[in-house]
Amino acid sequence: MSRINISCKCTRCRNQHMEADRVQKLRPSSGSIPMFDLVCPRCGCTSFYDMSPQVAWCWASGLIEIGDALPGNKTDGSGALQFASGPKYALKSQVEVMARHGRGAGSGTLLVPGVPEAADQGKAMDALSEWLTHCNRGKARDGVVFKKGGF
Repeated sequence: MSRINISCKCTRCRNQHMEADRVQKLRPSSGSIPMFDLVCPRCGCTSFYDMSPQVAWCWASGLIEIGDALPGNKTDGSGALQFASGPKYALKSQVEVMARHGRGAGSGTLLVPGVPEAADQGKAMDALSEWLTHCNRGKARDGVVFKKGGF
């Protein structure tokens, strides 16, 4: 059995290790068919955080997206602005807390507050910069880093 080599962190002891480093342990209640769990090499826990690096970006419309890599520029030269990065398990939840949530037809989308209502791109950049200043108040949590100020 080959395992993917993904960085992860144990939810119990916070041991950061690669998925391939997990140890197979016989499940006690497996009965007549032996079943194994992959456990933390330090404490034997079966729950993990995915530490794969991800980035968050926004488009000129204010729409926020999260993924493994920043998308390339479009043919017309427009592109996305990366504003945050961090581990997969924490990035989305922290961006969701700070962002505005779409309603109606845009339900389920995340938006940078003030950008969709901006009169021009200059005011949109001001709104983005103000929002990032707000996001950077307090200390960074769980490895999530928001970009400082302007672009």
